[in-house]
Amino acid sequence: MKKIVITLALIVFSTSCQNRYLREKFHYWNEDELTWINTFKAEAFYSCLKERYPNKDSIFFEMGKSDLFNLFEGIDTENIDYARSLGRKIAVQMPKPFIKIDGDEENMRSKNFISYNCLNYYASRELDSLAKAAYKAFKKSAIQKPKKQQP
Repeated sequence: MKKIVITLALIVFSTSCQNRYLREKFHYWNEDELTWINTFKAEAFYSCLKERYPNKDSIFFEMGKSDLFNLFEGIDTENIDYARSLGRKIAVQMPKPFIKIDGDEENMRSKNFISYNCLNYYASRELDSLAKAAYKAFKKSAIQKPKKQQP
């Protein structure tokens, strides 16, 4: 009986330690659903950054000189706006830093973990599930819309 309990405990322990949320292998351009979801999530990420940086126009202007930012493959403006609103919400609700920094405290009071929090939101299960739900609703509405007939 003791061996059975130990064996079951080892099985439970080993399966609970496995990462069930493994990410897909990196590709520059992905397939339809994955591209749509990543575009949605990227819009939330960029919106989070834009909301928190004071000189956002100059930062993103400089980035735009060589960066196309997002693919926009198949995603509609309604979902882009929704993703951006999620990013802004995270940025606005971002709490003050929770650590005490000795030394130049006056300089540190105006800072926060902006890129860290925005990136963590991009990689979160919460945003994954919101993006997947938005994709399902998008596909469902695309199926229900009558297709235009060509003359």
